[in-house]
Amino acid sequence: MKAFVTVVKTIVALAILECLAVVAFIYSGVYDVSATAPDNAIVAWAVHTVSEASVAARLGANKVPAGLDKPETIKAGGRLFVENCAVCHGAPEVAPTPIAQGLNPSPPNLFAATREPDEKENFQFIKYGVKMTAMPGFGKSQDDDHIWQTVAFLNKLPGMSKSDYAALTAAVAPAAN
Repeated sequence: MKAFVTVVKTIVALAILECLAVVAFIYSGVYDVSATAPDNAIVAWAVHTVSEASVAARLGANKVPAGLDKPETIKAGGRLFVENCAVCHGAPEVAPTPIAQGLNPSPPNLFAATREPDEKENFQFIKYGVKMTAMPGFGKSQDDDHIWQTVAFLNKLPGMSKSDYAALTAAVAPAAN
């Protein structure tokens, strides 16, 4: 019994020391949170892994509507992309904006030919954003229809040319009543 009590006291003491070490680290200012400083590999892995698991756990709630392949839906999404997303995610053959250059982590290249869009995942990212990145959640400023239009446009981005981008992001006329 005496050995058990000693083990328990040791575990409690180590737990307290560990908590004190974490608090000391937090308040020390040692960890650089500057956007221009690359993340520590362990922190980057942990944040990315938590983000992927979190998003994956919520994808079942996102129901993909019909009609995302309609040209008018894609063009409407293109207009929304230009208004809300291009400043960070850019456009084909266009140099990154100063805002995009200062982001850490860097925004994903949505135009990469090898990218395989996931509609439910893109909806999740756009509607709710991603903590600890510069990706804002647009759910408070855009309704689901507008978010799905943006998703429809994102489906077309991999490998898109400058001329196709220009055609799909041209002004969209308001719908007739």
